[in-house]
Amino acid sequence: MRELMLVRHGESEHHLSGDPGGWSPARLTDRGKAQAGLTATYLREHSLFAPSAIIASDLPRAAETAVIIAEALGLQAETTSALRELNNGIAAGLTREEAERVRQPLMEPSLDWVPYPEGESWRAMFARISAFLSALRGAGRDRLLLVSHANAMICMINWFLRLDSEDHLRYLMYELRPCSITVLRVAADHSRTVIRLNDVEHLAALSREAGC
Repeated sequence: MRELMLVRHGESEHHLSGDPGGWSPARLTDRGKAQAGLTATYLREHSLFAPSAIIASDLPRAAETAVIIAEALGLQAETTSALRELNNGIAAGLTREEAERVRQPLMEPSLDWVPYPEGESWRAMFARISAFLSALRGAGRDRLLLVSHANAMICMINWFLRLDSEDHLRYLMYELRPCSITVLRVAADHSRTVIRLNDVEHLAALSREAGC
């Protein structure tokens, strides 16, 4: 796998409410749909490479974003549970206050801490995403556009860059804003390069309209 493009889903209902995201059924807001539309237009006209396929998390906010982009690029969006956000177990769909009441105390090592009952740890999420990406690579799939979630995308970046030590998984994080674009590439000398990270320049017009 030599080229990979990652897009975070647009603004979601849980961003406004402050409720947990995770595996919640939250959908895109009107602003999130507008962000996805601007992202779709930008990628159709200025993408650094033409994606061979679009694969998205099957959670509504990511799947909706992927469909908007896929339509602009003339592709059919594929969805999978493998690209979901960190599983927050019984907290999915709860309010912030309800989720706080069932949150489990932090434990060490933090990579194995499961914040909510029936959820998953960061290490488990990384293993889930790594297994899926490795399977795509083994199947010879390349030049993919993946639409997912912030924590899941952090794992994707670290997997691509082969940053999988205990310290890497615990301490390497990246800011990834809604509908940001990240592009990763393996060069001819096999070095792994971050071409773009958290790029939201294509959303500037929307930000100006909102007075941001």
